[in-house]
Amino acid sequence: MEMPNSREVILFAHASSKQLYSAVLPIPQQRSHSDLIRALLAEAQADGANLSGADLAKQDLSNLDLSGLKMNGGQFDSADLGGANLAGALLKKASFEDAKLAGADLSGADLRNTRLAGVDLQGANLAGADLRHANLDGADLRGAGLRGAKLENATMRQANLEGADLREAIFTYCVANGVNFTGVQFDGIEFYMADFLETTGMPEEVRAHALRMRCEFGE
Repeated sequence: MEMPNSREVILFAHASSKQLYSAVLPIPQQRSHSDLIRALLAEAQADGANLSGADLAKQDLSNLDLSGLKMNGGQFDSADLGGANLAGALLKKASFEDAKLAGADLSGADLRNTRLAGVDLQGANLAGADLRHANLDGADLRGAGLRGAKLENATMRQANLEGADLREAIFTYCVANGVNFTGVQFDGIEFYMADFLETTGMPEEVRAHALRMRCEFGE
């Protein structure tokens, strides 16, 4: 039963009327719509709810703990997830177009087939993340931690990886044309059949190794 000074908040799936999760939340502690969504997500995280397909576009989700949540196919376009904890979250086929993820913890997250084109991921922790077939074209990954990340078949055209940590990452069959690799840590990275046309900042010894691994640099 709904208590006085409270209201039921419902989270729906993107592009459908399917109800994913609801909770009765107190008022006036959470007055704005954004506050209510944040409180609802905190409840969902504690419950381990399945929020696959959730519509969270344009929401302020900064610094929230969303670790381990099931949010496959979620809509996060233009959302602010700066500093959020998404470690181990299931985000396969989610969309983050124009979202902010600077400083977010995405370590160990399932980001397969996820749309991250043009996203601000400065300083984000993507260690061990599964980014196979993800679209990172134009993403800002300056200072990001990608140690041990799986990047097979990912696209990252014109992405900025300046100062990123790619140690032990699996970088095979990637399309990385025009990427800025200045200051990147490459120790233990696995290259094979990746495209590196018009890239900048890759050390000669790393480039030579990539050529031996049948990577393409063009003229």
